[in-house]
Amino acid sequence: MVEEPPLFLKNQVSVKDNYSIESCSVAVIYCIYDKHKKCIVNHGTSRACGDNSSKISIHAEQICLKYCKYNDKKHNYEIYIWRYSKQGKIKPVYCCESCCKLLNKFNYFNRIYTFEDGERVIPTSRPYITLGKLIKYG
Repeated sequence: MVEEPPLFLKNQVSVKDNYSIESCSVAVIYCIYDKHKKCIVNHGTSRACGDNSSKISIHAEQICLKYCKYNDKKHNYEIYIWRYSKQGKIKPVYCCESCCKLLNKFNYFNRIYTFEDGERVIPTSRPYITLGKLIKYG
């Protein structure tokens, strides 16, 4: 059984559709939550890019910031990111260094969260260098 994120929702949007047993250890699930209307306005997963792309992957934070840049006029949106285990349980995800810089640039540094033991945690507290960046730049 796939676990739902612990958010209070007025609308019945299910993010369980983003769970896949093949990509659960790799894909990062995201949802953009309107804290005043108490509803999920957008959700999806991060994605890996193919051989023809200059980028290795598009992170969930980048997708969320692109959406919020054009749609969050009143600054009501919060970003939630997590992964699923193979059993369908929610696991925390932390932001990489480049995503932390991007979040800081667009003033979303304190409006992004992950779930750890059913609690909201700020994922920018432990930035790391991605494997793709290590492979590409050494």
